Amino acid sequence: MEAAVAKGKNNNLTLKIFEEYLHKDIDKPTVNFRMRTVGPSRQGPSRKIKVHNGAHRATWAKSTINSRLRTININVFLNFKKNNLRDGDYKKLKGLAVDGIKKYWSNSITVAGVRFNVIVNPLYKNSADAIPVDLEIEETPDYGRSSNPSILGIDASFKYQKGSRKAGIPEEMINEEFKLVSAHEFGHSILMYVGGISLSWGHKGSSNTLLQSVKSSTPGYPKKGKIDLMRYYNETKNNADMKQRITNSIAFEIDIKRLIWSSEIVWKK
Repeated sequence: MEAAVAKGKNNNLTLKIFEEYLHKDIDKPTVNFRMRTVGPSRQGPSRKIKVHNGAHRATWAKSTINSRLRTININVFLNFKKNNLRDGDYKKLKGLAVDGIKKYWSNSITVAGVRFNVIVNPLYKNSADAIPVDLEIEETPDYGRSSNPSILGIDASFKYQKGSRKAGIPEEMINEEFKLVSAHEFGHSILMYVGGISLSWGHKGSSNTLLQSVKSSTPGYPKKGKIDLMRYYNETKNNADMKQRITNSIAFEIDIKRLIWSSEIVWKK
């Protein structure tokens, strides 16, 4: 495997090597596998590589990997539903959700010793192939919880806390909080696809699956450094205010790799 890494660093990274490391990094060994046809390409005629049975079958994501430029552009498709929103509110909330997903899910990752710059591009798509999202406004000061059970037939719900203005919270802070929440709820589609209910509803082991309550064993928020976008933290041990959460939260590398593993892949040499 070390030889494969060396090749990657010498601009000879292949999709086969990329897949081997991607599967390993997210603990998805190709024991249960299918052969995926790749090509034709500059490297020759079409060929087959081994991938996990579940890999690259999500209809709502497509990754374009440029091995030469070291970039990965991921288009993710969401069906933002207007429901009873006014035109202006719908446009605003859709824009904030898109900005939030792009902000918190774009990062850099390392696969096979090669560092890639990852840009996530959320796109609206009115189709059953996209993640269904109800955009909603909470008018009262009471906090309305967003959700994404990622179960067929149940839409995700991204709630904008407009009523928080009555409690003195600035609109800019409400906007930024909605971006963060939208990015977190989107992430549940990834965790559910890769690891099912235990990974998604259990917030990567930090909460009880059904009740969604934080486990007593879960650590508090980190006192410094990055906050895992997809984990819960035990606020009784160490809390973080909303500004800290907005500033320091990010999708961790393993979850971005899970997104790529889920998505259709286009490989460019």
